[in-house]
Amino acid sequence: MKRDRKKEGTIWRGVQWSREIKRFLGGLLLVGLVGIVLCNLLADVYRKRETEKFGLAVASMVGSVKAEYPSVSEEEVLQVLNDGSYVDSGRSILEKYGVFLEDGFLGWQKDMQRFQVELSLLLAGVLLVFAGAMIVYLRRRQQRINTFCGYINALSRGNDTLDIEDNWEDELSGLKNELYKLTVFFREQALCAEQNKKALSEAVADISHQIKTPLTSVTVLVDNLLDHPDMDLETRHRFLRETGVQLAGVNWLVATLLKLSRLDAGVVEMEKKEVFLLPLAEEVAKKLELSAELREVELLVNLPVNLRIQGDFQWLSEALLNIVKNAVEHSHEGGRIRIDGEDNEVYTLVTVADNGEGISPEDQKHMFERFYRGKGSRADSVGIGLHLSKEIIERHDGYVTVESRSGGGTVFFLKFLKCH
Repeated sequence: MKRDRKKEGTIWRGVQWSREIKRFLGGLLLVGLVGIVLCNLLADVYRKRETEKFGLAVASMVGSVKAEYPSVSEEEVLQVLNDGSYVDSGRSILEKYGVFLEDGFLGWQKDMQRFQVELSLLLAGVLLVFAGAMIVYLRRRQQRINTFCGYINALSRGNDTLDIEDNWEDELSGLKNELYKLTVFFREQALCAEQNKKALSEAVADISHQIKTPLTSVTVLVDNLLDHPDMDLETRHRFLRETGVQLAGVNWLVATLLKLSRLDAGVVEMEKKEVFLLPLAEEVAKKLELSAELREVELLVNLPVNLRIQGDFQWLSEALLNIVKNAVEHSHEGGRIRIDGEDNEVYTLVTVADNGEGISPEDQKHMFERFYRGKGSRADSVGIGLHLSKEIIERHDGYVTVESRSGGGTVFFLKFLKCH
């Protein structure tokens, strides 16, 4: 199978002659030729300068002879200069005083010409050696680029193993490492997206079930009311109360899901105002007062009057409400729930403690996850209240933890950091 040279380039000894390499070597050749020309020009300038000095020396000698021997005519002096009869005697006299070189009076011009040729050859040799070294370097670089392309292909096929021994301290190794990080990051993002997709699918199924169950009950109750217009008043009131309870549960579920979706979408702009925690906790206790009375659970608020943080009153109220509501639902009859708090230089602490049934260690690991329902959860529990509280508290530069043991009560710790 013939290859298209125009597309792939000519390969010679492992070097692909791309346009960039051709430009580089062409520029290198041009620089070498310009260097040789400049060196020869400088040598010519030097030779002309020395020739001028030689002419001045001859002129000085002729002038001194004429001045010393005025009877000698100028023609005789020039005849002596052009006549070679006295060259040997003159050479021996001048060499006696070290004036001339070994090649005679004009030997320096020959030396200069030889120097120009040798210098040109030297520059040409250096240029060839440098070009050869560059070809070797480019060949090795091309081999590394081919290896790098193979590494990219391996990454695309799912092999994200990084060969540390192949890494050098150069730009290609740096690029390889960054590409590895980027590939692993994208793979983790894809895995996370797949997990979120699966969780969302499960959540939608769970929500559908949670909404379908009370709506089915409401439908049955309403149908009974419509089918039996002569139903006794006590039964009618009981059906209506049950319908109200079921609709209230659906309303809470939908409202909570909407709040979570707003937080996830990042469209919630929480206020940063001074919030006193005592009136906030008293408002939460008031909202849960009826529920606590029905379960015969005592709610005690014991917060310092001046305990305050920066945040959004309504959203903080929602977070504390879900935590206290969870404590009420898991408390025994005659139980007690305390809301305490304290302040230090690092954080502001709010605790919600109950003496209820407690939470198993396994449930504690997942209790703040969305739609998680522990072993002791009620049948109508959805598992989004504590997750919503965690999201809200983290948006206020805080975090929530829990300490509990089965049968020994539970304590929620809400810590709002001051470093932000």
